[in-house]
Amino acid sequence: MSNQGGKNILITFGRSFLTLDIARLMGAGGHTVFVADSVRFPISRYSNSVTKAFRVARPKFEPVEWARDIARIVREQHIDLVITVHEETDILAQVVRRYPDLFPDSCQLFLSDFESEVRLHNKYEFQVLLDSLGVDTMKFARVSSQEELEALDFTVPFALKQCYSRGSQDVHKVYPGNLPDVTFDPGNPWIAQEWIKGKNYCSYSICRNGEVLAHTLYPVNYAIDGHSCLDYAHVEHEAIAQWVRDRVKAINFTGQIGFDFIDVPDGRLLTIECNPRATSGIMLFEANNQIDRAFFGTNDTVVTPNPGVRKMVGPGMLMYGWRKSARGGHTMREFIRDVLRTDEVITQRNDLKPAFAMPLAMVSILREAVRYKVGIPEAFMHDHEWDGHPLPK
Repeated sequence: MSNQGGKNILITFGRSFLTLDIARLMGAGGHTVFVADSVRFPISRYSNSVTKAFRVARPKFEPVEWARDIARIVREQHIDLVITVHEETDILAQVVRRYPDLFPDSCQLFLSDFESEVRLHNKYEFQVLLDSLGVDTMKFARVSSQEELEALDFTVPFALKQCYSRGSQDVHKVYPGNLPDVTFDPGNPWIAQEWIKGKNYCSYSICRNGEVLAHTLYPVNYAIDGHSCLDYAHVEHEAIAQWVRDRVKAINFTGQIGFDFIDVPDGRLLTIECNPRATSGIMLFEANNQIDRAFFGTNDTVVTPNPGVRKMVGPGMLMYGWRKSARGGHTMREFIRDVLRTDEVITQRNDLKPAFAMPLAMVSILREAVRYKVGIPEAFMHDHEWDGHPLPK
């Protein structure tokens, strides 16, 4: 148990395996944990670490109502810390900017101001930020129309994705002279980004006032269509760790943050994008790491996972990991070997109810898929996404 002292903690996006993991880690630290979600059966509600789960409005479609629901829970349950998990982070930051008195002073919101969150979330603005800081970037350009797409001067393959998007959504690999047919949204343009080969890594850090308090890094091995990771193994990479420390300090960031890197064979270290919220790296931490200290800013040294730790999302690996597009060059024999030797993040011997509740939790996700006419990966997060649109008046 942590020496932090028991606090009341509210975690959003209760359906997420990340929320389940954070709840377990905070519960191990002696804290009282509550979760909130817009679906009826979020997986984390069944954890022994969760005292109560609340059903709230959909942050994407009723952002102000959702934030008021969160604020009501904060007041009723005397919450000390709110931890957002997905893109509802941006939504909450935007609502709080408009309604600064919505939450009591006794409660901390573990995020940065809206302008900082948006600058990092927007894939084009993030590259502009890196450029302004003198950080090496790959070639990039914003594309707002078919004319701008046709006018691009890329002579090598490039990635094309929307400025507000996430790993499970469309990423086009474009070859000059063979342009894709895409739809243009005035509020969400596309970014063209040079396609560079190298070793891909994802980082996850917990930060306060520009200081990194917890950090991990994992290579991209198995991933849905090569983009959304399904397994995680902590590795050390001092150049990336220093890169993260420098950038977090430069922007004075508070919250959870992840970066996607390419370690290029020619010695360059390039950053594809930033996720200013929780990422799968949180699942590499275990109870004895006392990660709650990083959330409250009470640790003296940077918290890192145990050496050799490996985790995987079991249902995701079984549904997608075996596919050629997800294996990243691994053979089926290697896939089976890695599944057998990797710990599954949902199933824990002292907290088995979430594993048994998986069919019920999946019913909620399937309902979302039908409701919004999207695939299962998109259904997990669809009503918690934020694509740059302002709050309703």
